[in-house]
Amino acid sequence: MTVVDLSFPLTGTSVPRDHGYALYGAITTCVPALHGTDWLGVHPIGGRLADAALLLGRTSEVRLRLPAERIPDVLALAGARLVLGGSPVRLGPPTVRALAPRPALDARLVLLKLTDPPRRANAELARDVLDNDAIAERYRAELGRQLAAIEVTAELALCGRRSMTIKGKRLLGYSVRLTGLDADASLRVQEHGLGGRRAMGCGLFRPTRGK
Repeated sequence: MTVVDLSFPLTGTSVPRDHGYALYGAITTCVPALHGTDWLGVHPIGGRLADAALLLGRTSEVRLRLPAERIPDVLALAGARLVLGGSPVRLGPPTVRALAPRPALDARLVLLKLTDPPRRANAELARDVLDNDAIAERYRAELGRQLAAIEVTAELALCGRRSMTIKGKRLLGYSVRLTGLDADASLRVQEHGLGGRRAMGCGLFRPTRGK
């Protein structure tokens, strides 16, 4: 199975900065058969940050990661008008891009479902609070397990906390960088991703800029 990126140029002014859930909803409204599929990944849209908005530019696009054989299933998006958080955008004709093996990869946000997240006592607040250091260690351990499951060895770094909102609920995760990848491992990571919510922009890896 060959996995590729299919990129639709985007025309519009802006979209919400936190747009993963809205983009998935707009895509599946346009093509209902895509709802609930396990093969679709949707990259975050790129642009220039302006408070809670993301200003679109010439290179802004909706980029899907999917098996090449599934390209016909999403072509109805070409020319579609989507509305993200009240902001209308239009998609142009797509371009297919092969995945490129690189030794360093980044994911903007990886979400993991941790049961019973670690907590610690906080004397000042007189209650228990989340233990961020212990949560980060749990994240590293789970990411390591997922990498081992796809036979990938890499140096793993958590590069800051990030969040997204789904149905009014704020979910927390981390930006993740992987380094020291050989060509085969780099492609496997990009093909499989890590964590959940990949159709909403999470867990998808792209080459680190400048690496």
